[in-house]
Amino acid sequence: MKNTGKHLILTLLLAVGFTANLHAQSDLEINKVFEQYGKQKGSVLVEMGKEMLKEYDFAYYKSIVTIDNKEAGDFARKCLEGDQKGAKKVKQVISNGVLSSIFLQLPRKGEYFRLVLFNETTSPERKMTLIYIESEKESEEILNIILKRR
Repeated sequence: MKNTGKHLILTLLLAVGFTANLHAQSDLEINKVFEQYGKQKGSVLVEMGKEMLKEYDFAYYKSIVTIDNKEAGDFARKCLEGDQKGAKKVKQVISNGVLSSIFLQLPRKGEYFRLVLFNETTSPERKMTLIYIESEKESEEILNIILKRR
């Protein structure tokens, strides 16, 4: 009986931890982009938890890439407008009056820094990338990790 109780408690703790990761960015407007376009044809959605990200010192990672979907890029920009409130703009690029790239450090959530990276290119094809990261590291350290990996 003791082993069954321990197993049940361990299972519940794992389930709670997994559920917390599923809703990590749920308070953000960009969550709507992941929900709306994540399962559409022409989109690639990636979601990883702490176990898969040990090498990067990230606690959570979620990204979406869409190809030839102008609506997705426009919708992501609209959602980013709301999420910029209270965020630190680390980098922003506006091309022909339209946001083409932004790197935001959002207010901390608990022990984690939260970062959003958005980029949309139009040549040779329209490609939108939106990334959400949670880490104990600040934005500059994360940017160095990302650039070092290239």
